[in-house]
This record gives sequence, C-alpha cells and structure tokens, in this order.
Amino acid sequence: MKMQGTTMTSLKKNPALFPLYLCIAVGGAGALFYTLRLALRNPDVSWLNKKEAEPWNYYKDKHYKFYASSQEVKDLKSPAPEY
Repeated sequence: MKMQGTTMTSLKKNPALFPLYLCIAVGGAGALFYTLRLALRNPDVSWLNKKEAEPWNYYKDKHYKFYASSQEVKDLKSPAPEY
C-alpha cells in the first residue's frame, strides 16, 4: 500500500496537498538555480583556469554584489587588490 498523496488518484482526493508540493517544487528550483548561479557567476570559481593564468583579473574593474542598485554601482568602485 502506497502512502496517501504520492499517486495522482490519491492526490486528487486530497487537494490540500497541492500547495505543499508547489512550495517544495519552488524551493527546490530556487535552490538549484542559486547553486548554478554560484557555480557559474561567482568570482571565486574558475572553470577555465588553464586558458587564463589569472582569471580573477576579469573582475578587476567590476562591482560584484548579489544585488546592487544602479546608483550604488555608479558611486562605489571596489578595485581588486594588487598582490
């Protein structure tokens, strides 16, 4: 015997489970997209390290922040440190 709400017929009998499954799906998709964003857009991650010797120089003149308003981008420039 299967647990209630795991098959489509039992899910139709319990419509209150639809929001639960929707929240779980949205949360899982959000976590997946955020992990992909971290893997692809984070300056600490370098996928092509053999192509360029110093990949962090790509962000030397760019403002990196998860969310920045257009005014903050104009006002604040944080150049990369020289080592």
